[in-house]
Amino acid sequence: MPGVTVSVQAEPTGLDSWLALARRLESSGFHALLLGDHPGSGAVPWPALGCAAAVTRTLGLGTYVVQAGVREPMHVAADAATLDILAPGRVTLGLGAGHTPREWHDLGQDRPDPPQRAQRLAEFTEVAARLLQGETVTFAGRHFTLHESRLDGLPAGGRVRLTVGGGHPRVLRAGARHADVVALGGLGRTLADGHRHEARFAAAHMRRWLRVIREEADRAGRAPVIEVLVHFVRATDDRDAAVEEVSQDFPSASAEDVATTPFALIGSPQQMATQIRTQARELGITSYVVREPAVPALERVLPLLTQAR
Repeated sequence: MPGVTVSVQAEPTGLDSWLALARRLESSGFHALLLGDHPGSGAVPWPALGCAAAVTRTLGLGTYVVQAGVREPMHVAADAATLDILAPGRVTLGLGAGHTPREWHDLGQDRPDPPQRAQRLAEFTEVAARLLQGETVTFAGRHFTLHESRLDGLPAGGRVRLTVGGGHPRVLRAGARHADVVALGGLGRTLADGHRHEARFAAAHMRRWLRVIREEADRAGRAPVIEVLVHFVRATDDRDAAVEEVSQDFPSASAEDVATTPFALIGSPQQMATQIRTQARELGITSYVVREPAVPALERVLPLLTQAR
């Protein structure tokens, strides 16, 4: 079975607890500590990740994900490369199209529609990837124009890994062409509250996403890692009952969808490990991201995955 990694998305609430979390994840065998980017609605990633770099030596550090809809690729690539000075070879720059209306409205803009957001992220991904490879970039797109831009005085040459997350076909194709990791969230359209999403846990959605990624990756001669964001981790000895309970929160997903989707890990540690191994073998998913409350449950699963290898 290919190696499987598990990373943790979290948000700092204080220095001591944040540094303690970073040390705990490193000692427990997690792959990376990741932080989101919702301008105006929480902590921004780079200062917090820099603090975590100072107390760890092997733990990966990254964004999950930078809001590419309101950020500039030159600035973001420079931020990631700067963190790589402090944590050489441990940095992942995760990019997403953005979805929360406020993040545009605060800047006096209207949120673009999904095709426009996807197109901007595709351009952002190409530019950021080229900058992080050490290229001098001249680019004229619909959303970005760069003239002989480069990261002078910063590490380059592929030391910063690139993750692209989303579900729009244009985003998946851009990730397959330029990113080290393509991340799937199992989500559809943004709901009326501007934050939550329609769940897309049915197997047909996963097959379609994977087909787009692999067709584009084959054309480009690449093989990016496939990653999923796990929305629900439920440690229990009664998996069937927990699956039924979770499915009640998602009218668009059946109990069978919830039981088989990679976006939920439910059951005993052994059952979760078996699910992960099966998904690696059958779907090629070898990277998982969970949220901080799931850390105790996954600490019991990680040794089982190591044994399986």
